[in-house]
Order: sequence, then C-alpha cells, then structure tokens
Amino acid sequence: MSANTDTTAPAGARQPWLRVAAALAMAAWGANQFVPMLLVYRAERGLPETLVTAMFAAYVLGMVPTLLGGAWFSQRHGRRLMVRISVVLMAVASLLLLAGADVPALLFAGRIVAGAGVGFAMGAGSAWVSALSSDRPAGTGARRAALAMTAGFGLGPILAGALAQWVPAPLQLPYAVHLVLQTLAAVAVWNAPEPRPETTALLRLGAVAETVRHQWFWTIVLPSAPWVFGTVAVAFAVVPSVTGPLPGLPVVFAAGAAAGIALGTSALVQPLLRRWASGHAATLILIGMGTVALGMLMAMASALWPASWWLPVIAVVLGSCHALLIVGCMTLVELNSPPGLLAPMTAIVYCLAYIGFTAPWVVALLALVVPAWVALLVGAVVAVATTAWLVRCRRRG
Repeated sequence: MSANTDTTAPAGARQPWLRVAAALAMAAWGANQFVPMLLVYRAERGLPETLVTAMFAAYVLGMVPTLLGGAWFSQRHGRRLMVRISVVLMAVASLLLLAGADVPALLFAGRIVAGAGVGFAMGAGSAWVSALSSDRPAGTGARRAALAMTAGFGLGPILAGALAQWVPAPLQLPYAVHLVLQTLAAVAVWNAPEPRPETTALLRLGAVAETVRHQWFWTIVLPSAPWVFGTVAVAFAVVPSVTGPLPGLPVVFAAGAAAGIALGTSALVQPLLRRWASGHAATLILIGMGTVALGMLMAMASALWPASWWLPVIAVVLGSCHALLIVGCMTLVELNSPPGLLAPMTAIVYCLAYIGFTAPWVVALLALVVPAWVALLVGAVVAVATTAWLVRCRRRG
C-alpha cells in the first residue's frame, strides 16, 4: 500500500491514525451510551423490557447495510468520505435521542441512525487506521482500530450512566455531552491524511466471495465472530437484570459500570495480546471461545443463584473473551485479506460480530416463556459446541 498522503494533512502531524481512531471511538461511544438508558426509560417512562431491548438492538438495522455499503464504496471513493458521513450521522443520532425522551419512535430512529453512523465508520475507518499504520508490524492497524472502538464502547456507558444518575435532565444530558465530543472528533478527522486507495480488486464481488470461501474464514471466523459482541452484550444487558446491581452503586450508574468493567477489561487485555496476535490469531480465537463457554455457564449460575458479586466477575471474564475474539478475528482478516479488500472483509466480519448485540433482546423474549437461566444455558451449549468445532478443525489442520 502506498504511504503517500494528500495535501490536506496538517503539517507536522506525527500520529495521524489517532485522529481516525478518535472518530472510531466516538462512533462506538454513541452506539453504546444507550446501555444505562435502558433502565432510565423503564423507570422514568415505564417502557417494557422487550421494547427497550428492541431499541438497543435496533441500530443493527442501520449498521449492517451501511457497514457493507460504506466499506465497499470506500474502495472507490476513499475512506475519508465514509468517515465524514459517519461523524455527521452520529451527531444526528444523538440529536434524535436527545429529543426523543417522550417519543419512542424518535428513540428507535436515533438508534437506527446511530447504527448507520457506526457502519460507515467501522469498515472504512478500521481500514484507514490500518493504512496509516503500514509502517508498523502486520496486524498493528487492526489492533489499534479494535482498541479505539473498545475504548469508546466502554467509556460511553460509564459516562452516560453517571450523568443519568446524578445530574438533572437524565434523558437529555448524556446525549448532549456525546454531541459535543462527537463534534470535536469530526473536526479532528475531517481532513486527516488518507493514503491513496488500492487500485486492484476494486468492486469485485467475485474476489470477496473467493476470500470468504477460504478455510480460515468459514471454519474459524464465521462461527466465532457473533460472540465478539455477544459476550459483552450478555455481560452488561442481561447479567445485571438477574444478579442485581453492583453493591453500593445506584442502579443506573451500576448498569453503565457493568459495561465499563467488561469493555475496560477488554481494552486492558488487548494490548497484552500484541505479541501473540500475528502468529497465533486462530489460537486466540480458540482460547476466547473456551472462555466464552465458561462465562456463559457462570451467567447461567448467576441466574439460578442470584448475588451481586457475580456481576463484576462475569463482566471481567466476558470482557476478556471480547478481547481474545476481536483481536484474533481482526488480525486474521488483516493478514489474509487480498490487497484492496481489507475494508469489505472487515465490514463482513463486523456484521457477523454485531449479530451478538441481539442477544439481550432474544433473552428478553425467551424470558417471557422460560426462566432466564434456560436462555443462558442455551447460549452456553452453543458456546461449548462452537469451541468443540474449533478444536476439531485445529486437529484436522
């Protein structure tokens, strides 16, 4: 990949990838600031569990088409344009959520627009960070992008939970704060330098189809990617409802803190995996899936024998799973994607990963007819089966 940058890059910028990473972090922040608000809407507006968890999952509807389309068009029109669209959409999403305290339709719209903004950022933005990290060892860009998004996913709910718990206007102020920070990120990334795009394999559906048929993708990434976000979604949107909040913390802030513990653990663990990632990405995924099985069994136990101490323990375990899986999957993608297909392949893997964010909604629906521990047991069985599949594939080479 060419390292040439355009003339819009600010003179003397030493770490331009940080500007793109800031936009990724703010997109993730805007996506996940809704976590503690689930409790606020239930308490302040009396909205049912199934409705608020549906709102939580709704942004997948906006994310999937823009993640795929944005990554694809970035190959022809550049990654900067896609990220510019993202920062605008994320600001619009926070405005809709801010105005939607008493209008569920606006909340749904805000979540879908937020999903669209995240979609435009993820594939193109991750590929942009990788391009700006081409002077570093292979896999560095993927890890930097994943860490930036993990930091945003973790910090967003913590601050939103604190604001919703302790300051006036709990249904508006968290979104107003994100709007200000999102504006600053937009200014930072708007004219960030962009390496010239690859000219090979552009807009070739056949090349993408050929890549996803490779064994590394369909035997390793495909079955494990949905657990990337499925793990943390269970940790902060399901487990608190069966164990109770963290001791000594108000309930709304505790919900944000649970997300912060899970994703904060992931952010701390990811850099520790740097040495292993490039040469042992598949092993990281196998270890991650084994740990997922353990975490889901612990979640089931917490539903059978509720106690608040379960929450931080499970959050740490499932947060570690998130780190292992996202680093493993993204590193495999960066190392194995052909030139010019990194953004579309990253987008495809993130689409698979985001399936996991529907887990709280599925559990809420199942809880209408069966106990919560049964739904979590089903998840544990699927995790065990996936781990066994990866072991079998490893033994067969």
